[in-house]
Amino acid sequence: MSWLTGQKNVLILSALLVFASFSLHATAVKSIYTWTYDSKLYTMVYYYDQPTYNYYKGQDRVYNDFLFYLNENPKYPVIANFAAEFKRIAAENKLSDWQLAECVVSFIQTMKYKNDGTYEYPRYPIETLVEKGGDCEDTAILLEAILKALGFDCVLVSPHKHMGVGIALKYEISGTAFQHRNKFYYYIETTSAGWGIGDYPEHLSTGVTIYDPGNVDGGILLSEYSYTYKNYDGEIAVESESVAQETDNDASEVEQEPAAEYGLDENFNFEATPENSYTIDVDQVVIDGEKETVVTKKIASNGKEKIVATSN
Repeated sequence: MSWLTGQKNVLILSALLVFASFSLHATAVKSIYTWTYDSKLYTMVYYYDQPTYNYYKGQDRVYNDFLFYLNENPKYPVIANFAAEFKRIAAENKLSDWQLAECVVSFIQTMKYKNDGTYEYPRYPIETLVEKGGDCEDTAILLEAILKALGFDCVLVSPHKHMGVGIALKYEISGTAFQHRNKFYYYIETTSAGWGIGDYPEHLSTGVTIYDPGNVDGGILLSEYSYTYKNYDGEIAVESESVAQETDNDASEVEQEPAAEYGLDENFNFEATPENSYTIDVDQVVIDGEKETVVTKKIASNGKEKIVATSN
């Protein structure tokens, strides 16, 4: 009798563990994005795994190597799945490679500009995506990650106290480019809307630092004049929804957060947070259908710093 009771308890415990595992996996962070490209209004509804968001939120920050944030833990993939949504958009709207790259740039440029304050807080791509904003290096890292996942040859470009992205083109166009590895990488500004490939804000420094992720020699060299449509149908599918519709002067009826005006971040100094508690950011996110406030802090404990994110 006692053996049967014990067996029953084991079965109940196993069932609870299975349920708990399912519930954890089912927890989702919902994000809705809207942006305009080529006279079309795009809307994307995307669901992130909360454990994945929590994992990157809790990782240590590196301040001397921004390529670090392009690396993902294979157990917590983000960018490949998110980039697949842009492949679907390209397939549905018959976008060329050039148009696809421009569409991604337009998406990034709608992100809110968030000044980190006195101390730098580099974000992982999923943080910028969920929180819908960041400063110049955050949006540049995100754009670099997506374009790289789509197969483009690109690098991070850092003028003095700023950061953007450089993308290699097959032919020369009118615009600003920086020579690197016997190629010309045309600058892309990420902090506000309206900047095209090759547009370079005149107040930025002429000297730049190139952060090269490598492994891009086989990447796509863009051509503004080659509008060959690439069929992405049948490639990886993700749990999301996207809609593109023609826009006109009444497009303002669709709720859309305006991008911040471009500005040089004078606090872009790569300085780590000092050893004390410091509130980095406060964001509104939707977790399992409920709006929650996520507070990100850096806390010093036993001489070590760690990132802590709490929600309520």
